[in-house]
Amino acid sequence: MAQARLLALRPTAVHTVKKKGTHGMHHWTVSGGWGAIILVAIIAFLCNPLHYVATALVLWDLIRNIKNERIWFGIRVTRIIQPVILRYIKASAVGLAGSVVLVLLGAVVSWQTVLFVAVLSIALGLIRSRFLSTPTAISIALSCSLVSKYINISEGVWYARIISFLQTFEMRSWLLIALVACLSELFLQWWNERDAVFPALVTSKRGRRIGALKIQLGFSVPLVVWMTPVQGVSITFHGGLKPWLVAVDHPVALCVVPAVFGMHALFTALRPERVMRQFRRWNLLQAAILATGFAVAHWFRADAGYVAAPIFVVLMEIVRSVWRRVDESSEPAYAPASRGVMVLYTIQGSLSHKLGILPGK
Repeated sequence: MAQARLLALRPTAVHTVKKKGTHGMHHWTVSGGWGAIILVAIIAFLCNPLHYVATALVLWDLIRNIKNERIWFGIRVTRIIQPVILRYIKASAVGLAGSVVLVLLGAVVSWQTVLFVAVLSIALGLIRSRFLSTPTAISIALSCSLVSKYINISEGVWYARIISFLQTFEMRSWLLIALVACLSELFLQWWNERDAVFPALVTSKRGRRIGALKIQLGFSVPLVVWMTPVQGVSITFHGGLKPWLVAVDHPVALCVVPAVFGMHALFTALRPERVMRQFRRWNLLQAAILATGFAVAHWFRADAGYVAAPIFVVLMEIVRSVWRRVDESSEPAYAPASRGVMVLYTIQGSLSHKLGILPGK
């Protein structure tokens, strides 16, 4: 009985044969069945720790907001369940559109590189609070891979396997994934602009409690890509249907990669709306840099296109550093007032906003 059950679980083959005299149709073979391919993709997503860590950090930050708001203001402003559910729905919708692009353009990765990017992103999060940006982690990984190509290794060296792994990194595919993630972040930042700002109180350098505004906008977007097969579960393309980056007769499966990104920042002088507008502009510039790098790497087969990855990281660090210094060197916008109350933030579209009650008044 057990032996019969094992035989039933063996991969089967489904064939679609090109008809005679019909042009434009293609012959492709699915090994293991589409159900097995989809199952592998779902398991790959569920086993990835990145989206669990990102979700836990978002929830922890929102819960901490609620505790501070009850202590400082006596009421709760932050909501948890509804915003998180809405963000996941929006992220899934954007991820579906991005997945179509990645699948059609043939982005192919291995489960080893998926795990490497996830661990690298989590490691960056441990170094810098909530710094889980997948596009940044991908760019750092691509930068390391680019450097490794110019390193000659000898057998027996302890780091030989690491260098060999970096040299075989799927650079074009990951550059394309970083580009799609960057564009997804740009769209989701604009889509959720009204739900990103929360009031807060901080202690100034002089020991006074002053008003501040906090941006909390994090996302975990599922992106479907082709993946090299795991234990024979694969799909093989024949003829003109093969994706751009997949060689003929090269078996692949499907994988769901969580792309984590967003902005978590606290400002005492800068207006969050202004910061988010500037962030979207810089995000668009970064997407243009990644797109240029992908075009050079794909069409001209030149490694110079991968220089877009370190440029991406440097540009983002410069922008964050400028924001931090400008905010610290400027006078707080919401300093203690001797008369009445100080409005920290007005929800757009609310009754207070319609009555003209503006922040700082």
